[in-house]
Amino acid sequence: MQNYQNVPNQAMEMQQEPRQCFKCNFEGLGANITCPRCGKNHFLTAKNVRTRGTILVIVGLFLIALMSGISIFIAVLLFGPANQTPEGTRRVQEAMPMLFVVYGLFALLIAFGLNSLISGVWMLITGRRNRVMLWVMWGLLALLGIAMILVRLAIR
Repeated sequence: MQNYQNVPNQAMEMQQEPRQCFKCNFEGLGANITCPRCGKNHFLTAKNVRTRGTILVIVGLFLIALMSGISIFIAVLLFGPANQTPEGTRRVQEAMPMLFVVYGLFALLIAFGLNSLISGVWMLITGRRNRVMLWVMWGLLALLGIAMILVRLAIR
């Protein structure tokens, strides 16, 4: 009879896997999804963190490729045929402050994509998140919000 009682306990021990809380960064073993320290329902396994890392890598590569492509396309469009006539050169010179604002926004979006790429690679390799890159992401997001406000003010 004791053998049958030990089987569920052994199965429970085998199901316990390392988990990390996304709120308080607590790491521990367990099958539950609730963090024992803070009570948040984001007590994730390394596999789940790696899945999120894969998504971050895809999003980062997409942002970097898209914004770099748009930046190069606009630069070729503006400084190629536009500078062949004096009228085109004057228009480009008049629009230069707005171009700096737009290219600053593009640079922030590329930096955001690069941060996502680095964070995703870190998550894929370690199975944990990097708190420093998380704070860098929040800083970039704040700068992105400020840049978008500046772009809206420049357009008016």
